[in-house]
Amino acid sequence: MSTVTSRTLNETQPHGTLKLRPSTVQPSPATSGFPITSDLTSSPFYDVQTGPTRVILPTFTSLEEERRYRKEHLALVFRILHRFKLAEGIAGHCSVRDPIEPDTFWVNPQGKSFALMKQSDLVRCSAEDGRMVEGLAPTDASASSIHSQLYKSLGRGPEGIESIVHVHGPHSKAFSSLGRTLDMISQDACAYHDEQVLVSFGGAVFDNKEGERIASAVGKDKKIAILQNHGIISLGRLSIDEAAWWQINFEMCCQAQLLADAARRPSDPAVEAGPEEIASTKREMGTSEMGWFSLAAYVEEEEYHSGGRHKL
Repeated sequence: MSTVTSRTLNETQPHGTLKLRPSTVQPSPATSGFPITSDLTSSPFYDVQTGPTRVILPTFTSLEEERRYRKEHLALVFRILHRFKLAEGIAGHCSVRDPIEPDTFWVNPQGKSFALMKQSDLVRCSAEDGRMVEGLAPTDASASSIHSQLYKSLGRGPEGIESIVHVHGPHSKAFSSLGRTLDMISQDACAYHDEQVLVSFGGAVFDNKEGERIASAVGKDKKIAILQNHGIISLGRLSIDEAAWWQINFEMCCQAQLLADAARRPSDPAVEAGPEEIASTKREMGTSEMGWFSLAAYVEEEEYHSGGRHKL
């Protein structure tokens, strides 16, 4: 092991107040380079993992290094979403806040294939009004308006957000037409208990007014905004990996909900988890750290398929 001076992913001090701290870590080939430590209690996964080590959040020696990491993982997220068949034409947009200038965010240019996304393809926009501040390729007007107003409205810190994912998944799109939130019929659904919000359909989004309306409806304590007749927005308080996992996992939960609803006879009651079971499951499965790590296997797979091209 080696001792490094580093910044953890979930430290969200404004630029200029970066606090460096020592930590003893080593990369883990078993977890695609995700760092592990023998200081077991320092890991957010202390209770849910066993063995002589635990996974910990990545650390960075500089904000520039963190920016590169965030952009590379955002490029990987697009590729992962494509592999899950969640790319639909030119629709869909994902973003991550810039750690150096946190009042800006990186987002995809419209029309670029999710399957071929590279970190250098990304453009940077202002969280104040969505205007592009770095890059030339045009981005979707709904991306700049919705994302900017969510970043602006929700801010940073424990109740703020660092990332946003929105794609048109078939099951979440179908579920969004039902005017309801998920029932607590599965372990996975428990992660979203009291963290889903319904947002009425406002038509196609082209300006910041609609972005402001969506942001005001979401609030500071939600993971998922169900845009009725449209799809979902997932929010990450820690990383782009987290927001991507909530998007993928919620899509799976919507599929399970639709299957259960279709199979249930009119006289059959839905069997939901009890309050204590929901709460304990959410404490394990619904944390930002678990959202980040839940994408790990897909990150490893996509790094293999990319062959490093997402880093270009």
